[in-house]
Amino acid sequence: MTSKNITAFSAAEAHQLINDTVEELQHLARQEGHLGILVTKTAPGEFTVELTEDVPYGLTLEAFA
Repeated sequence: MTSKNITAFSAAEAHQLINDTVEELQHLARQEGHLGILVTKTAPGEFTVELTEDVPYGLTLEAFA
């Protein structure tokens, strides 16, 4: 599956980077037609945003590692 790692140095930067990445992956999800998006906080200021079959199409869920 497609995934992107994000590192941010402020809450505002994290919010912007996550939103931009989710929007990018939404385009890919529409092409696939069966993948959702999972945003996982992996450490302070670090996130992974991924397309996954574990999330229903059309949804974006958040998790903590």
